Amino acid sequence: MRIGEFIKQQVELIVDEWVQFAQTRLPSAHGFTREELADHAKVLLLAIADDVGRTQGVQASHDKSRGNRPGDAPEVTRIAREHAAQRFEQGFSFDHLVSEFRALRASVIQSWCKQLKEPRAADLDDLTRFGESVDQALSASTSLYSQKVDDSRNLLLGVLGHDLRTPLGVVHMSTHYLLGADSLPPAQTKAVVRIQTAAERMRAMVEDILDFTQTAFGVALPIMPAPADFGSITRNIVAEVTALHPDATIELTCDGDLTGCWDAARTAQMLANLMANAVQHGAAGKPVIVAVDADVEAVRVRVSNEGAPIPADMRDNLFSPLRQRPASQADRGRGSSGLGLGLYITREIAVAHGGTVDFSSTAEATSFCVRLPRTSPPAAERRASHLQR
Repeated sequence: MRIGEFIKQQVELIVDEWVQFAQTRLPSAHGFTREELADHAKVLLLAIADDVGRTQGVQASHDKSRGNRPGDAPEVTRIAREHAAQRFEQGFSFDHLVSEFRALRASVIQSWCKQLKEPRAADLDDLTRFGESVDQALSASTSLYSQKVDDSRNLLLGVLGHDLRTPLGVVHMSTHYLLGADSLPPAQTKAVVRIQTAAERMRAMVEDILDFTQTAFGVALPIMPAPADFGSITRNIVAEVTALHPDATIELTCDGDLTGCWDAARTAQMLANLMANAVQHGAAGKPVIVAVDADVEAVRVRVSNEGAPIPADMRDNLFSPLRQRPASQADRGRGSSGLGLGLYITREIAVAHGGTVDFSSTAEATSFCVRLPRTSPPAAERRASHLQR
């Protein structure tokens, strides 16, 4: 009997095995009924049986075996995605979802092979086709599940960041008031300064989280371009970073016409991230070099520091959010969020202005170079560019 016919004939028994296996994946306290655990099992099996039974050419078989025919058997893909969505809502883990497909594959193949008398070439073809179809379902299911996990994480981060702003504002205002009163003993003043420093670090984390979640949901980072002087913005940030890191030395050079149309607050945030990163990772006692220049179309800023080069295994994900090695408390600079989002947000700010960020890292120095057009692209172009990434 061909495997497609076998699945249709034995579908209820296969579904029962599916349910029995699913019940082992969850604590008994969940109390799901057979119907809830079976959910899409029957219709998925029947869709796979139909897919296996269709005539398929050599090239189509080759492409599908390598996952290059995502539009083939759309019913298999649709049902598998619906199954993943329901398993996510039911509280199944990613590993449990994958194990269901592994168990389904084994159950069908073992039962089908038992009734075979003499294997034929057509049976091997059936087995291959069945594996391809299950792989298609597994790929669609895990892709949807992973997307839901990412969306849930980003939503949680966004809500957390939003709700933290109010209590942090109260802490900041309170410490500002206490320090301004000028009536605290030295020991208490030091304690208030430590509270203020911790609040500043938390504020940086909140800002990074909110920017990250906005871009993670497919929204281009909003900017409000206006006439500005890039040299003036850079000098202000050098002063701020130097005040936060009194032991650091930042050497700034500015050359050329540095006027243009940018979001001054966002470009300041970008520069602060780059300089703080250079101070944090630069060699002790060595200056951070900030060089700003311009041509007819754009301005450029290069931030360089001496020190150990960026490890090779970190370079591919250097601008990817939440993929860097976590920094220890000792490695973190004052005002650093420690989330590894600084370079990601720096790139997003540059891209929102129609610019680019490049880096080089050798034993002599590590440099990040940002190039910003003098005039930012219209909002519609920024949104289209973000969607294409």
